[in-house]
Amino acid sequence: MDNVTHAALGLSAGLLVARRGGSLPAAAVAALLAAEAPDLDVFIRNGDDPLVSFRWHRHFTHSFIFMPIWAVLSALLTSWLFRWRQKGEEPWRGLFLPALAGGLTHLLCDGCTSYGTMLLWPFDEARYAWDCLPIVDLFATLPLLTLAILAYRRQSRRLAAYGLIWFTGYAFIGVWQHHRAEASLRTWLSARGIEPTRLTVKPTVTNLLVWRGIWQHKDHWQVGAVRVPPWGETMVAPGDERLVWKETMPGNPPADSKAGRHFADFSKFTQGWNTYAAFESGVVVGDVRFGMLPTSGRPLWSVYFGRDTKHGSNNSTVEILMDRTLEDGDWARFWGLLDGSDKRYVPVR
Repeated sequence: MDNVTHAALGLSAGLLVARRGGSLPAAAVAALLAAEAPDLDVFIRNGDDPLVSFRWHRHFTHSFIFMPIWAVLSALLTSWLFRWRQKGEEPWRGLFLPALAGGLTHLLCDGCTSYGTMLLWPFDEARYAWDCLPIVDLFATLPLLTLAILAYRRQSRRLAAYGLIWFTGYAFIGVWQHHRAEASLRTWLSARGIEPTRLTVKPTVTNLLVWRGIWQHKDHWQVGAVRVPPWGETMVAPGDERLVWKETMPGNPPADSKAGRHFADFSKFTQGWNTYAAFESGVVVGDVRFGMLPTSGRPLWSVYFGRDTKHGSNNSTVEILMDRTLEDGDWARFWGLLDGSDKRYVPVR
C-alpha cells in the first residue's frame, strides 16, 4: 500500500503497544521506521536483470521471518536519534516491541492488496494477496492519518486504537465486498452459459464499490467492471478481451535462452495471468490482472521480446513495458463506472 498509510499504521501501532513508563514519541518513531523499512527493497538494482523490480519487491524484506531484523534496526536507530537530539535515554530493547508491531502492520497491509507479498519466505515463495484493499484508498487512509496525527500530538493510546480499528474494519468491509463481487460475477457468467477456467476480482483505486473482474474462457481473457453497491442491484460492465499466452505461441524466445527464462520468471510473478500480443517486430506478454481502468485489457506492465529491443534480437534480452497512461475521457469513463451510469452495465440476475 502507499507509504503514507504504512506510516500512519506503524505510528498508531507503536503508540498502542509502547511499554508503560517508556517514551511514547520514541515508540511511535521506532514503529514508523519499521513500518517503512520493508519498502527499502525498491533500491535493489541489477542492470542485467530487467525483471529486478518484480523479482525483489515484496520479497524477503516483506516476510514475517525478516521482521525482527527490521525491528532491531529501527529500535537501535531511534534510540540513537533520541540520545543525539537530547530527548532522553530510551534503551533500544524497550523499543523493540513497538518496532515489531509497526513492521507487522506493513506486511498485513500489503497482504490486503493485490500485488502479492512473500509473507512466508523462505519456507514458501508464494505471493499472498487477499485482494480486499486497493493500493491507494483515501477512505481508508484519511481517517487513519487524522487519528494517528492526533494520537501522536496528544500522546493518546486511545486515539491510536481508534485509527487501527477504523482501518481494520474498512479492510473487513473490503473482504465482504470482494466476496460479493466474485459471487456476482460468477452468477452473471453462469446465466450466459460461461464456465470460466480461471476467475478473480481485484479492487480499483480508492473505492470498494467497483471491482476489476478477470476471467479466462477457452483461449481468451476478458475483463469487466463489477459494481456492488451496499444497496440496489449489482451490475457487470463487460470490457476488453485478450489472448491467453502459451509457451508454444509464435514469436516466443527459445525456452532455454536468457530471454526465455525471463518470460518464465515473469509468468511465475503473474501466476499465469498472461496476455499475448504479436506484432511484426516481436511479441508482448502482459499481466492481465492490472489495468488503468476496470474494463481495459491494457496491462500495466508487460515484457517485450523482438528485434526492436535496445540490444536487438539476440535471444538474450527482454524489455519491460510500463503503461500507466490515461487516454482522453478515461477519468469520465471511470466516474461512469463508479456512479453506475456507464451504458455497458448489465444487471446481475
